[in-house]
Amino acid sequence: MELMRFGLPVDTLQNTATLIPFIGFIRLLEHTALAGSCPDFGLRLAQRQGAGSAGPLLILMRHCATLEEALLTGSRHLFVLSPDYHFSIVPVSADRGQVDLTIDINVPQLRLRTQAFEHSLGYIVQLIKLVSQGQVRPSLALLPHPRLGPMHSYIDVLGCACHFEAPVAAIRIAAQDLSLALPDRNPLLQQMALSYIDENFGAPNQLFTDRVRLLVRRFLEAGPVSQGDIAKTLSVHPKTLQRRLLAEGQVFNDILDEVRRDRFLELLAQPATLSLTQLAVMVGYSEQAALTRSCRRWFGQTPTELRRQPSSTL
Repeated sequence: MELMRFGLPVDTLQNTATLIPFIGFIRLLEHTALAGSCPDFGLRLAQRQGAGSAGPLLILMRHCATLEEALLTGSRHLFVLSPDYHFSIVPVSADRGQVDLTIDINVPQLRLRTQAFEHSLGYIVQLIKLVSQGQVRPSLALLPHPRLGPMHSYIDVLGCACHFEAPVAAIRIAAQDLSLALPDRNPLLQQMALSYIDENFGAPNQLFTDRVRLLVRRFLEAGPVSQGDIAKTLSVHPKTLQRRLLAEGQVFNDILDEVRRDRFLELLAQPATLSLTQLAVMVGYSEQAALTRSCRRWFGQTPTELRRQPSSTL
């Protein structure tokens, strides 16, 4: 059977409560789009499902006080859908009046995830519309791959302009929309949904350090990142963030340093030659001199000396 081919239980179609492996879901999305000659399948599925399939997560979010609280609450409990989804709110560096609602899919063993990204972005749009009762609409969709289907499908489902082959997958909205008071706010129903999630799903099976590392990488796309930025995104006090990292034997500055180093090596290995000033900005430094000092500490060489080496030796 086709379902077994992708590691899915045979009763998946009969039992809607069946939990399925996330990797199997992604593979099935890609296979269905290809086999059915339907390149916009992920978008169509998101539109057909609507945000109602989020179940208790939707109830938890729609009864928050503001859209920002709803998004951050949803981010903390996104493991209800899959622990491999990672969501964050990132300010747009070129326009502080806008924010990107970014989604990352942490399945490095699968290179083909385009349908999953499009499904996720369509799902975010549906969720925002439902929670805000249509008051919030996206201004731009960022997709990390070339256009797959007809442009009208993207317009119909995402409802905004699209930028393809972007560095991240994200839905852009006005920053002021985050403060929107949600019309369905009900603290009692919110608490009931939270209790249900805690009882039935437990805690996400992921180190807090890994969540912080992923967010740092996302924030670096917008510029310098601080411990306070990450704490706010996770809806915890900076001291709480520090304490939880220490419990796992980590500190924030070391994580930030590691992410900067890894991102620098990735950028250095790309075919396009970036200036040292560009490289500095893209790893979160405000000046080139700071990057040079870090390179000497990381590798005992300057960025210019590293650039002269073959990429295979880095």
